[in-house]
Amino acid sequence: MNYYGDYHTHTHYSDGVSKVWENVLSAIDKGLKELAITDHGFNNPKYGALTRETFYLQREEIEEARKKAQGKIQIYQGVEADIIGLDGTIDVNQDELEEMQILIMGYHSFSEAKSKKDWFKIFPSAYLSFLIKPSKATIRRNTRTFINAIKKYPIDILAHINHLFKVDCVEVAKACADYGTYIELNAKHLNLSFQTLYEMSLTGAEFIASSDAHHFSRIAEFSKLEEFMKKAGFDKTKLVNYNKKPEFPRRKIRLKEF
Repeated sequence: MNYYGDYHTHTHYSDGVSKVWENVLSAIDKGLKELAITDHGFNNPKYGALTRETFYLQREEIEEARKKAQGKIQIYQGVEADIIGLDGTIDVNQDELEEMQILIMGYHSFSEAKSKKDWFKIFPSAYLSFLIKPSKATIRRNTRTFINAIKKYPIDILAHINHLFKVDCVEVAKACADYGTYIELNAKHLNLSFQTLYEMSLTGAEFIASSDAHHFSRIAEFSKLEEFMKKAGFDKTKLVNYNKKPEFPRRKIRLKEF
């Protein structure tokens, strides 16, 4: 396995089906040196996401997995947070950020917005974007929302960009480059054209491969992603987790080593 780690995976604590140890064991078997457990955040429906209570139950399970792994792999606990406001607000507060080793941010259709106005401005157009092309004004607004979030929070990874929530990817990539947020190339959701990926790569933004695995068998399953990168002419050695340990510059500004 040429990938150092997989930093976007789910368990039964959200809409995944595997236990923490099953994910960890799969990662070890595939030769990974690091794994992040990043279940959906607190404003998603409770049947498919972490709560603030189960976050700490999961931490206990992760601590047990660390002991069982006996140093074979580094395990991080994080959250895949959601946009819940036009101003870039996400469903994690400042105190909670210090409890996490990885912060991923994206958009999901069923997360609870912080107000009715935000819900009507964000969710209907995004949810229906596969049927109705968003207007240029909507794309500009969505772009501002993502950029506001990147500026406001120490986001380590921007998840599956342009999945439902349509943005100007190049402008968002510029913000990621400025603030040290990695752009995820997601093995499940590849919503980028080859040309857009090329233009994003010119901004100085850095990219990371993630499986977004919801079952332990999908951990570090990058075959379709590698096929996409090959067709796009994207050099996979530029990925921050390909044959090297990613730095996560934004994590360093908020966390001590654990």
